[in-house]
Amino acid sequence: MERGKVKKKEKEKETEKEKIREKGKEEKVKRKEVEQKIKEKEKEKQEKQERRKRKEKEEKRTKQGKETKKEKEQFKGQEEEGENKDSTLTRTPLEPLEKNKQILVLGLDGAGKTSVLHSLASNRVQHSVAPTQGFNAVCINTEDGQMEFLEIGGSEPFRSYSETYLSKGLLLIFVVDSADHSRLP
Repeated sequence: MERGKVKKKEKEKETEKEKIREKGKEEKVKRKEVEQKIKEKEKEKQEKQERRKRKEKEEKRTKQGKETKKEKEQFKGQEEEGENKDSTLTRTPLEPLEKNKQILVLGLDGAGKTSVLHSLASNRVQHSVAPTQGFNAVCINTEDGQMEFLEIGGSEPFRSYSETYLSKGLLLIFVVDSADHSRLP
């Protein structure tokens, strides 16, 4: 009889162990399901953030495009006025927009100011032949907004204009031709 009691106890222990194993397996399955749900929620969150960022970028691009169109129209109007007045300036500078960052580009005539601006705008080197008579405005769109470069011609008659625009500029780029030994000993 004692053998029967021992066998019963062993069977009971085995069934308890099996129940514990099954509970462990169930808990693992539940944990995996919960982890998977958390991962899915995080993925959805990231996708929403990416969509929002894309939408914001598109809105910025369309805004910048509208500002550029307005700026071009303003420039055309000012250019036509300048042609009618027969002034020494061929182009009049644009008034800086509120969100723009105006950068003043100065230097002596023939230093390469226009070439630097064109290479910044188009990402390729382009040497200009004709000297700038008056002003040259170049706008470059960036992720943060729009930067307006204002170049003032470097010849004698135009050098006095730089004082007027120095206070309005956010940054000054002064271009020096280091290969011109007659001006730079």
